[in-house]
Amino acid sequence: MSRATRASGAADGLAEQVAAVEMARARLGTDLDRFNTEVQAQMGQTAEKTAWKVAATVVAIVAGIVARKAIVAGWTKARKVNPPTNPAARDTEWREALAWTVATSIGVGIARLIAQRGAAAGWEKLTGDLPPGLQEVSP
Repeated sequence: MSRATRASGAADGLAEQVAAVEMARARLGTDLDRFNTEVQAQMGQTAEKTAWKVAATVVAIVAGIVARKAIVAGWTKARKVNPPTNPAARDTEWREALAWTVATSIGVGIARLIAQRGAAAGWEKLTGDLPPGLQEVSP
């Protein structure tokens, strides 16, 4: 179809359809740009969440190991015996098993809390924002 034929067709009532198609194309371009921006933002948030989960997990593992070693050393020094290797074993006294369980639970829990708060403070200092998931926490 030649330009002259298209021009006469446009003059014959296709002008509205051509204008509608051009508007739809422009709207589609805008929508695609917005979608692309949203996808990139989501990908950034996912990467940030993953980085925080990895950092928090590593810090918690290290804190647990250090805490357990400190608890074993403190137990041995205070009680003059090694802690029970398996508190659930039948030959371990209940008093000893419960004391060891309470000591390790409290010690590791406190160490984990201290480590995670320290990691969160480091994250905030590094990025300027609280770690993902901590922003939603209310007092």
